[in-house]
Amino acid sequence: MTRLKKDFWVWGEFSSIDTEYLNQIQNKVQRELRGPEFKIHLTLAGPFNEINPSSIDGIRTYCSQNFPIEVKLFKYDYQEKFFQSFFIAVSQSKELNDLRNAMFKINHHKPSHPYLPHISLAYGNYEKKAKENLITSLPQLKNSIAIDKVSIVDIDEDIKLWKASECFSFSSASLV
Repeated sequence: MTRLKKDFWVWGEFSSIDTEYLNQIQNKVQRELRGPEFKIHLTLAGPFNEINPSSIDGIRTYCSQNFPIEVKLFKYDYQEKFFQSFFIAVSQSKELNDLRNAMFKINHHKPSHPYLPHISLAYGNYEKKAKENLITSLPQLKNSIAIDKVSIVDIDEDIKLWKASECFSFSSASLV
C-alpha cells in the first residue's frame, strides 16, 4: 500500500481505564525500542484526503446514537513495517467491522485494503530478535477493552505529526 504523506484518519480511542492500562504497556515498549511518540489508538478508517463538515457531523451523530464497543485483545505481534512494527493484535468482530464500515460510509469511501485491527505500541524499524525478546517481558493481555470515542486525526508522515482535530464520545449508556 502506498502511504499518503498528509491525510486524515479515523481512530478508535479507549476508556480512561483502558487507556491507562495500554499506556503502561506502551511506555515499557518505548523504553526498550525508543520509537516516535504517539497517542495510543486503534485505526478504524482512512486515509481520506479531506473530511468535510458533513462527514464530521455524520461521525458526531453516529457516536451520539451508538454505545461503546468492546474489542478482544488477541496477542502481541510485529511486522517488518514501520507503522506496524510492534502492536497488540485485536480480534475482528462484527461490532468492530460495523464501526469501521460506518466510518468509511460516512466519509463516502469504501475500504480498499484488508483490515488488520491492531493497537500500535511502537513505530520504527527494529530487529526481529529485539521484538521477540520484548514480547516475553510484557504482561499478559486483558481479554478485552472498550472503545468509547472516535477521533478524526490529521497525520503528516513527513514530520511524524499526529493531531486530533475532533473527538466524539459514544453514548454514555453502558457498554453492550
